[in-house]
Amino acid sequence: MADLQNTFTWSVSRDKTFEMCARQYWWNYYGSWGGWSRDADPEARRAYMFKNLSNRWAWVGTAVHEAIEGLLKRLQRRGGHGTLDFEGRGDEVRRERELERLTERMRRDYVSSRDGRYRDQPKKAFGLVEHEYSEPVSRDEWAAMNDKARAALDAFLVSPLFDDVRSSDPARWLPIEQLDQFDMEGTPVWVVLDFARRLADDTLHIYDWKTGKIDPEGNRPQLGCYTLYVGLRHDAPPAKVVNHLVYLGTDLTEVTFTLDEKDLEATKDFMRQSIARMKARLVDPAANAARREDFPLTDDLARCASCAFRRLCGRE
Repeated sequence: MADLQNTFTWSVSRDKTFEMCARQYWWNYYGSWGGWSRDADPEARRAYMFKNLSNRWAWVGTAVHEAIEGLLKRLQRRGGHGTLDFEGRGDEVRRERELERLTERMRRDYVSSRDGRYRDQPKKAFGLVEHEYSEPVSRDEWAAMNDKARAALDAFLVSPLFDDVRSSDPARWLPIEQLDQFDMEGTPVWVVLDFARRLADDTLHIYDWKTGKIDPEGNRPQLGCYTLYVGLRHDAPPAKVVNHLVYLGTDLTEVTFTLDEKDLEATKDFMRQSIARMKARLVDPAANAARREDFPLTDDLARCASCAFRRLCGRE
């Protein structure tokens, strides 16, 4: 088998990491490269382990995303049309069962992380930054993470949006949480849609689940990428694409965007500038070669407090 090549790609999350801290970016995309191999350089192996850690706030978002993903995929397999009736009987999925499924998953994650399984299996076993760094987190704080996740999932389960989705035809759904890419002027761009479907009027609706703060303008570049992607991959013109930011807290808040050609040009310009800034730090852009010293540490020490790589940076 040929060796994997570390080629340059782009994504919204990659841009956010770069803007957060250039050194964190380097560890994520260069310093940890090849760290999955048993014969990897010890520093790369450590960096790869740190790369796969989550903090407890991101953990909530991941748990909720995967709970909704699992629910929708089960609905899809059963053919939709309301077969997952929370008020029903027999083998039909009920609301409380979904919430307990989420709690059990988070318990398994917690135990796996607490026991340090991620150190031997960084890609397969779940790990938390808080456990790796022995941070003092009380039982009440850990319980609050589960409460937050349950509230977010419950807000989705009792919403009119979920009623609408589960009564719709899964044949009109796009692949759920499937990693894909499109080309942006020679740069591969990674995209994962949380959920998307076509309606009877041939409009394509994209739904993005959020468990953080309500920030529609901050999320706009992501929506632009989604709209570009479905235009190229699913033949959906911008006028037919409706983006839904679905913020899940104790209640559900939905913000809807339709982007026009001017918005998409702004998205492309944002991507061009981000790609240019990243490549400007490479010692050899054609080979995607990077030196650690060209990616300086952030001056904002508060950012280091939640960074998994701070031990490697000497900022533990």
